[in-house]
Amino acid sequence: MRPMARTAWVGFAFALVAAGGPDPRGWTVGTPAANLPVVLAGQSLPPIALPKNVAVKRPTLLVYFSPRCSHCRHVAAEIQGLATRIATQGDVLWIASASADSSEIEEFRKTYAISSPIVHDADAEIAGAMGARSTPSALLVTPGAKAGRVDVLDAWLPYVPGYDFLVEARLAGDPFTLFRPREFLGDNACGSCHGLELESWQLTHHSIAWWTLVDDGKAADPACNRCHVTGAGVTGGFDGNLESNLVNVGCEACHGPGGPHDGTRDDPRAACAACHDAAHSIAFSVEKGLPHLDHYAASALGTVARAEARRKLAAGQAPRPLLAFPQGKTLGSAACQACHPEEVASWSSTAHAAAMGDLKREGSDDPGCLRCHATALRSGPPPTDPREFRVAESVSCESCHGPADAHVSSGAPIEGLGEDCPVCVIEAVCTTCHTPTWDPDWALAPALQVISHHRKP
Repeated sequence: MRPMARTAWVGFAFALVAAGGPDPRGWTVGTPAANLPVVLAGQSLPPIALPKNVAVKRPTLLVYFSPRCSHCRHVAAEIQGLATRIATQGDVLWIASASADSSEIEEFRKTYAISSPIVHDADAEIAGAMGARSTPSALLVTPGAKAGRVDVLDAWLPYVPGYDFLVEARLAGDPFTLFRPREFLGDNACGSCHGLELESWQLTHHSIAWWTLVDDGKAADPACNRCHVTGAGVTGGFDGNLESNLVNVGCEACHGPGGPHDGTRDDPRAACAACHDAAHSIAFSVEKGLPHLDHYAASALGTVARAEARRKLAAGQAPRPLLAFPQGKTLGSAACQACHPEEVASWSSTAHAAAMGDLKREGSDDPGCLRCHATALRSGPPPTDPREFRVAESVSCESCHGPADAHVSSGAPIEGLGEDCPVCVIEAVCTTCHTPTWDPDWALAPALQVISHHRKP
């Protein structure tokens, strides 16, 4: 079968990894494109009966929606574009929910220049026949063998951005004919075949990259969003539309556009340095980052565990392994003062320099507390022995800038902590200790003013 032949190189690459034992990238063993047979064959779904006022004369995409639904509005332009592209093959029929009124439906039509018919499902009969429980949902149907019934070619309950590709693929009968050269398709199109890979990507910080900008009010800033979206500055990639399905650092940000999908691909490792540079990352290397992009991580987790991992990501509680400093010894503020006397003098008057005060008054030497009140003797996992902290200096230079031994001995650069983009690095370093639990009123901007190295002590 030709589509399977197109993907043979994927299976061959996987076989090589499996034959060699554990994945050298530190990934869970998995099967690439495990969903491909389903995409090629479609789903085995029973015919459904539609009301007499819904005439299906050729392949038709039934789209159940609510004009007020933000998700429906998010995909409206995509489905309108799909309707134009498949005009010679099939139709699109919008089914407005029972709660919609005529003015809302008309506003939706005009706002998104909908050219396809819209039927108001006033008694919810169509929604019941479709099995729709949320908006938007969609079924691709064709005239059935029995009068009054239609055959269901495929169902998307719910319909999400990027599924226009799947509708076209089902109509074409061969998805590989639809990969247009250098065309970006979005994560959901990729995930239709690469389901496990998509579920695993959703456990990474790449999958929430866009929303960190939204939270900071910087989603529209090209200087920031270029590294939080897919295909910025590339023809067909993210174009500044905040409703685009190319937000977040998706599959194609690393692997290149989905089209033509002919087995020739971009080296994904080459994409890392474009964003993970010295101003935005701490001592980044591909070797450091690759284990945390495990494309099959979701296979080792149950549904509940995946949901909890996703919740922690959204809440900012997930581990941030790329914040790890290079391995090395800390030397203490005296070593820093030799070259940075003004900075050390400024630090000495801050709360960081007195952070051990509270613990000393309480007589505590709990390593769990010392982690945020003192400086470790070495970088790496937090020590479990109180003797492995520089308690006399509290939170000193190397707590924020990393161990200075290589910097002092060989002139290796120490971490500047993102002078161009403090949110990318400094805020993430700060919030390892300034958490909502321990410092609920903490905010980046005023905190930076307090610890500025150029303020007078």
